[in-house]
Amino acid sequence: EDTFMVLNKDWYVARALDNRAGGFMIAEVARLLHEEGTKLPFGLYITNSVQEEIGLRGAQMIAERISPDVAIVTDVTHCTHTPMMNKIDNGDVAAGKGPGVTYGPAVQNNLLQRIIDTADAEKIPLQRMAASRFTGTDTDAFAYSNKGVASALISLPLRYMHTTVEMVHRDDVENCIKLILATLKNIQPGEDFKYIR
Repeated sequence: EDTFMVLNKDWYVARALDNRAGGFMIAEVARLLHEEGTKLPFGLYITNSVQEEIGLRGAQMIAERISPDVAIVTDVTHCTHTPMMNKIDNGDVAAGKGPGVTYGPAVQNNLLQRIIDTADAEKIPLQRMAASRFTGTDTDAFAYSNKGVASALISLPLRYMHTTVEMVHRDDVENCIKLILATLKNIQPGEDFKYIR
């Protein structure tokens, strides 16, 4: 059956949750901002890209077209609590234990710290991951565009990536949405997260 399913009330299962789940989460952020009547002190673009798996092409075009000051990217990451996943190579990431944040060259540390501080203040569980060279996500396209864009990655743990039965935990989806929404509300007018002034 090729459809969206809910298993045991807590697990969402479907094909291509990578990265339809990311598109859903950012759409929910937009919906909540609208319903709450939240007025952010900056312009906000909520975009979904294509061709991430074959060269970040959609994100490159978005970055060039919009020329953002900040990019908060969502994608999935491997849940390593499944068969044949090596925690030494891929880290210890579990579905149901919260969104993941990545430390790495493409991730701007001041923006990352704002996300972590927001999660702490909002009591949102976080998991931490490391990327030694690149994240393998649209974060890389934004970070290295337009003379550099302050970028961060919030990841949704996903089981069975690139199969027809990808699986995410309901709590992780909800916590990703809460974290993005709360982080946006914590960005101050004119804030650019630069290291050097």
